Amino acid sequence: MNTNKSFLRNPVHTETRMKLGLPCNLYLGDQELQAVTFNISYSGFGVELPADGHTFDVKSLVSASIEDIGNFDVFVRWKRGQRMGLSFSSKRSAKPMLNAYFKRTNCYPI
Repeated sequence: MNTNKSFLRNPVHTETRMKLGLPCNLYLGDQELQAVTFNISYSGFGVELPADGHTFDVKSLVSASIEDIGNFDVFVRWKRGQRMGLSFSSKRSAKPMLNAYFKRTNCYPI
């Protein structure tokens, strides 16, 4: 579990992002929440939460699963309204899954 990262800060784009509209599941300890991705990079991805007003402690988010890509350990970098920016806890373990997806779709965040 990642405990050394800040959250709820303003997003700073450090890497090129690719638009993405895939469903994903967020795992919050014993809860699961469905969301939709809106972008992805080698550092992390953005998600749009459902408009139903479901609230949760952002510190409880431990992992996410993006349809057609894979499962990732993540932490929240920022949150504004129904949007959140998630970072991969380990870029090294995320990169092979991302490379496979980018190769399969022939789209890259560059």
